[in-house]
Amino acid sequence: MTANPTYVGYIAMSLDGFIADPDGSVDWLNPFNEALASDGGDGGYGEFISSIDALIMGRATYDQVLGWGWPYDERPAYVLTRQTKIKGPHIAAAGSIESLKTAILEAGHKKVWILGGGKTQRAAIDAGMFDTLRVFIMPTLLGQGLPCFAAGKQHDLTLLDVTKLPGGILQIDYKIKG
Repeated sequence: MTANPTYVGYIAMSLDGFIADPDGSVDWLNPFNEALASDGGDGGYGEFISSIDALIMGRATYDQVLGWGWPYDERPAYVLTRQTKIKGPHIAAAGSIESLKTAILEAGHKKVWILGGGKTQRAAIDAGMFDTLRVFIMPTLLGQGLPCFAAGKQHDLTLLDVTKLPGGILQIDYKIKG
């Protein structure tokens, strides 16, 4: 029997809770990415991504990332969408959160990154899939945009760590309470 994978979140948001501007652009993150790189590092991203063997993302995030040139090497994508028959580069499965969870388990993945839009984040957290969540709080107020989490029921978290990073960025690590 295959062990259950670990599901992790790793996401940046503005102080007022947005992950993208109203058009879905994440260009507002560029100055903060530069600040993280100011000490020659990558804010821990390299270490993080090296432990990931699959990704869950919404359809809009998949399309956006594909347009960037797929920065995730050969890691497969499990795409949350109502259009279950979509095909494309790097797609291992597409469909509901429960169907993705089953496909990931059957594929034997060990550590899965849940990334992208607030609806995907909400669907995964409501399905009990998150084990840990790393949130980067960027010191800006976007005022409007796409929220980090779509509306839904309350989920309590246990604070694991807080780290101050270059550029006034806070990295906050949580464990999701069962």
